[in-house]
Amino acid sequence: MLDGGKMIRYGAKSLPYGGWWALPRLAGEGWMIVGDSAGFLNSQRLKGIHLAIKSGMLAAETAFDALVAQNFSAAQLGKYSAKVDASWIKEELYPVRNFHQGFENGLLTGMLHAGLQQITGGMGMRDRYPSHAGHTRMKPLWDIHGWEAGREFLGPAKGDGKLTFDKLTDLYHSGTKHEEDQPAHLVIADTNICSTRCVKEYGSPCQNFCPANVYEMVDAPDGGKEIHLNPSNCVHCKTCDIMDPYQIITWVPPEGGGGPNYDGM
Repeated sequence: MLDGGKMIRYGAKSLPYGGWWALPRLAGEGWMIVGDSAGFLNSQRLKGIHLAIKSGMLAAETAFDALVAQNFSAAQLGKYSAKVDASWIKEELYPVRNFHQGFENGLLTGMLHAGLQQITGGMGMRDRYPSHAGHTRMKPLWDIHGWEAGREFLGPAKGDGKLTFDKLTDLYHSGTKHEEDQPAHLVIADTNICSTRCVKEYGSPCQNFCPANVYEMVDAPDGGKEIHLNPSNCVHCKTCDIMDPYQIITWVPPEGGGGPNYDGM
């Protein structure tokens, strides 16, 4: 189907498919969380736009009531959580609450769990399957290869220019654009960890899992490596914030609404 085609647009996105049990606190003093930020995604269907729209509508209703009452307390805005529980958002997400977690040990056992969940209304073997943050499953190089960094990896994929592409080509087709002179919207709490620990223990995975060449490990004056950021490349997939093994990278919204241009996708 793709043979002879031409890439028109490129984008990258992390999906919050933890399910109903992974939802954070939805409201507090002066704030509410909607859409993907709250994890409103059907992990079985991998669809969430309709859930994002509905959560936005419920948040808007709650905000209107708060404005009328001039009350933006956690108790007042907490009514948003009650609205979500009473809406079809829960009706859709609760029956698939354990779907993603059921595939913890592979396809065959996952299909077994999925079948049981269909019969039991989403429960399966137990009402709440255990889950974990994605970054906790990132293994040190020693556990995988039996050695620390220093030996060569395969290197970045080159792509054939027809069906697969290198990162810079992908980046060009994302149409991403940011103000170059603004502070970096990717905040690293301690860059020393990048140059002293991560490069040895994990091989600096940020430069590999980032689809936009935001992170680069460059030669440092002392002969080692140091982190270099290209935040204007960012396509806002948020993988770094999620998968950084030390959890020291925080993605924050850039100034001026910068980011990828997803028209035509």
